[in-house]
Amino acid sequence: MKRTIRTAVLAAGPVLVAPILNAQDIDSVFVETYHVAPDPAGGVAPLVTYRIFVDLAPDRRLQMVYGDEEHQLYLKTTTDFFNDKEHGDKFGDKVPADSLDLLPLAIDSWLTIGAGSDHDLAIPLALDPDGSRLHCPPYSGAGVKSVNLGLVPPMPLNRSDGLVRVDSVPPVMGFRMDPGYLGHIRGSVVHTMNGAWGVMGGEKGISAENIVLIAQLSTTGTLSYAFNLQLGLPDGSAVKYVWRDPGDGELYHPDLLHGKVP
Repeated sequence: MKRTIRTAVLAAGPVLVAPILNAQDIDSVFVETYHVAPDPAGGVAPLVTYRIFVDLAPDRRLQMVYGDEEHQLYLKTTTDFFNDKEHGDKFGDKVPADSLDLLPLAIDSWLTIGAGSDHDLAIPLALDPDGSRLHCPPYSGAGVKSVNLGLVPPMPLNRSDGLVRVDSVPPVMGFRMDPGYLGHIRGSVVHTMNGAWGVMGGEKGISAENIVLIAQLSTTGTLSYAFNLQLGLPDGSAVKYVWRDPGDGELYHPDLLHGKVP
């Protein structure tokens, strides 16, 4: 039986809960609270690392996450995205696995299709089969008790890191988009109306649940998003799912919109 993971997103603001659906190709889109730490800038709200996962039906492959004129893509926070400016990267497949224990690389913000580093595939913490290579300190995952507002990761990162070591990961390619605010520039919105990131041929989840990570985002603010997906189907064809107003050849899925976007 396919296992569905229900994860509530809690931040310094409203509670975000992704709806659970029995769609033909997408079981759900959900957000995992990956890590909670004090704000390095000394603010009251904690720095929370979120992971956005797409739970696919069996034998589907995630090919790309995209935005177009009718269905623009947004990843937003009410403050700004946090980045490791020394070792981090804009895309997860380029994050150096052997440096993940160097604070704050494991909580860097980036985009991906499945990869959690250059030698790891990502998996929800509750499904991680091989423990953790991260240590305590710095990655205790204990949270910030005075201000965590109920934010509790499934388990500390030094017990489960949500990573499975592999020989190689699929290279993630950006198409007509550069997520600059996930690099060295502080910013609060990743947006495109004519761009995407993806993997040639598509990617499946590493476990039988077929759950694929598309972004890791750290912020002291409230996270919201709107994006669209292209999936590869078992017969070799492809299908597009959009967050509003589907056109010809497109399907609608409400989990692709969360929170307030323009």
